[in-house]
Amino acid sequence: MSMVNSLVTAVVDALKAAPAVSPRVERVRLRALPASAGTAVVVRPIASDVLDTELPTGHPYAWTTQLAVECFARAPQGTAPDAAVDALLESVYARLMAGATLGGAATVLQPQGISYDFDVDGENVVCATLQINARQMTVGSSL
Repeated sequence: MSMVNSLVTAVVDALKAAPAVSPRVERVRLRALPASAGTAVVVRPIASDVLDTELPTGHPYAWTTQLAVECFARAPQGTAPDAAVDALLESVYARLMAGATLGGAATVLQPQGISYDFDVDGENVVCATLQINARQMTVGSSL
């Protein structure tokens, strides 16, 4: 399993651990929030960049992998959309920062920012996307 696959799996597993941050925690899903759901979390890899190379072999060994953790919430009537997603976003952030190595899938997680998308699908849905960078290490020619 590649380092990116391991990282995404570890993030999804952490967010699903009891009690799960949302009834729907998935990886790379295009239609994240069906009409019957109030919240969902989707984890997507964005990119991995080499930070350092191992001098004797030239193989990369220190990486930064960027992840997007999308927090979707349906805003009930009378609730501001940013307020509707706030508790879910806080839960996701707290869960990930509590175990910032994700059982060894990363050496450290570093939050990079939060962006918002309102009325994502025309159904009063808001998405707050937490971007996280994960420092990862590989050995030799393994990825």
